Amino acid sequence: MNEIEVKILEIDVKDVQKKLAALGAKKIFDGEVSWTGFDFPDGKLGKGEMLRLRRVGDRAELTHKKLLSTTGAKISEELQTEVGDYESTKKILEAVGFREKRGYPLNKHRISYSLKDLRFEIDTFSDFPTYLEIEGPSQETINEHVEKLGFSIEQTKPWGAREVFDHYRHPEL
Repeated sequence: MNEIEVKILEIDVKDVQKKLAALGAKKIFDGEVSWTGFDFPDGKLGKGEMLRLRRVGDRAELTHKKLLSTTGAKISEELQTEVGDYESTKKILEAVGFREKRGYPLNKHRISYSLKDLRFEIDTFSDFPTYLEIEGPSQETINEHVEKLGFSIEQTKPWGAREVFDHYRHPEL
């Protein structure tokens, strides 16, 4: 399945929540999320590809993503499954040769909303301003809701979390 998403940086959380409620979006999660990226010791997965083990509240998910495009929106091929136990899954991955990537694990506070076939994720890390991620079935649907929330298409970024980190840690890039 393809994942299509954009990010909007430095949002006013209360304002976005108010607008999401006015659109009829339902809050479906409010809690901590942590994740670890894995790769082979030789970096075999390559640029634009990742294997992620994530804890979302009391659930754990294993996800493989492969970047397809960053034109207008970030589009990735995504395979994801819920796993029974975070720590056991981590040990299995390490036992078959995967290694935790440098800079992990990462932690954030996430507030998630759902509206029809769209997801709105308000993500807060300790190191930089809160941002909004909008995920949907098409770039057109996402853009429509970007504008319904009072943002412009020019404010959207076709980035993953790593690009957000780089933006704030290395703004000269």
